[in-house]
Amino acid sequence: MTLLGPILADHSRQAKEGSGFDKAAFTIDWVNEQAICPRGATSASWTRLNISGHTYLQARFAERDCRPCPDRARCTSSATRPRSVAVLPRPLHEIQMRNRLDQQTEQWQRRYAIRAGSEDTLSQNVRAHGLRRSRCRGLARTHVQHVLTAMACNLSRLADWYDTTSSARRAPRFQTLCNTAGFAIT
Repeated sequence: MTLLGPILADHSRQAKEGSGFDKAAFTIDWVNEQAICPRGATSASWTRLNISGHTYLQARFAERDCRPCPDRARCTSSATRPRSVAVLPRPLHEIQMRNRLDQQTEQWQRRYAIRAGSEDTLSQNVRAHGLRRSRCRGLARTHVQHVLTAMACNLSRLADWYDTTSSARRAPRFQTLCNTAGFAIT
């Protein structure tokens, strides 16, 4: 079984600007517990951090390496302090980096479009048709409500599909999903 979902992009200033040294630019030496910057400087310390219940490893570079560096402005915005890089523990870091690369491929995006369509269907049922709460007690009655909710969703989609009064309107999401998945529906 494969869990398919997007990994959030690196939200550091360097990654957002696209011109600086983000985490991916640093080489992590897991055996010696140190990070190596793009200019070749090695981190001075390696400590464990606990942020919001998650363990991170922080590599801090020495001030003597960072202060005279010609690429300092591309690396850190601090005027006095050296650069530090916080990464997840090795197995999680490697999975995260691999998944970030994978989600840039066209194959991954096609596979994720199917999941996004399924989530859109569920979201429509919850928001428009009240699927989140049962109006009845008991498993059998709740099941009947779910079946009727699914029918209501399908009927509203059919009504959108066959509505010919508005030709300038955007195609319904379900129709877009079917066309994306290869089921040409006109």
